[in-house]
Amino acid sequence: MQAVQSEVRCIACGGERMRTLDRDLVSCVSCGLVFFPWKVTREDAAELYDDTYFQGAEYLDYLSDRPVHEANFRRRIRQLKPWVPRGGRLFEVGCSFGLFLNLAREYWTVSGCDIAAGPCQYARDDLGLDVCCADFLDLPLEKGDIDAICLWDTIEHLGTPDLYLERMAERLLPGGIVALTTGDIGSVLARWRGPRWRQIHPPTHLWYFSVDTMRRTLRRYGFEVVRLRHVGIGRSVGQIVYSLTSLGREAASPIYKFCVRSGLARLRLWMNIMDLMMVVARRI
Repeated sequence: MQAVQSEVRCIACGGERMRTLDRDLVSCVSCGLVFFPWKVTREDAAELYDDTYFQGAEYLDYLSDRPVHEANFRRRIRQLKPWVPRGGRLFEVGCSFGLFLNLAREYWTVSGCDIAAGPCQYARDDLGLDVCCADFLDLPLEKGDIDAICLWDTIEHLGTPDLYLERMAERLLPGGIVALTTGDIGSVLARWRGPRWRQIHPPTHLWYFSVDTMRRTLRRYGFEVVRLRHVGIGRSVGQIVYSLTSLGREAASPIYKFCVRSGLARLRLWMNIMDLMMVVARRI
């Protein structure tokens, strides 16, 4: 990836004075928002999120963990149901293989987009979903055409989340909902781990919000936070061990191979280490 210096301006408060941090990150002097101050082009993004991202780069094998992902998405649906009327129109930005939308269509009329071609094809051909391989900013959506927009572990990947939020505010119905999950860099665990926090890995993760900077950012682009809580997430033992011992290495570790041989890799764990926040925000 050929990253280039972008205009350094805080999307949460508009500040221009930054403090340099470890791992090529900066923080806004005025509000504390942490981000990666280098521009990731669309060509870069297409390269970062090719098929290897879902098979060996970020995930060991995304679809082989489908039951785990679906269990997580069922929780998100339960958390979302009080805020979105049944039968409403729901759009997911960064829908990947469409596993969330596949479950959500029991309650809402769903559609989505992602820039990863392979997952989008799976969502369309195998799950029969209304999904397109495109950037949300390029979609010809009508104003007031959507009741809710979801971004599950997505906003931290976006090069220009401010532009996305502006467009979401335009396309949502009055009172429409944005629901998202992302890491909380202000959490106890993130502050304890510092630059070694598990969520810090630019250039895939570009933005690192705290509860305060998330509220500031959403307010600045026309949203009022109506619910914010720290949520847990399920993972397979295989994915956890792979991430800790084998991710980014040429060969799988002996402990990971043992997990596979013994069957431990298929076990599921649920945990809430209080560094992941779910936010529901209403268009003002």
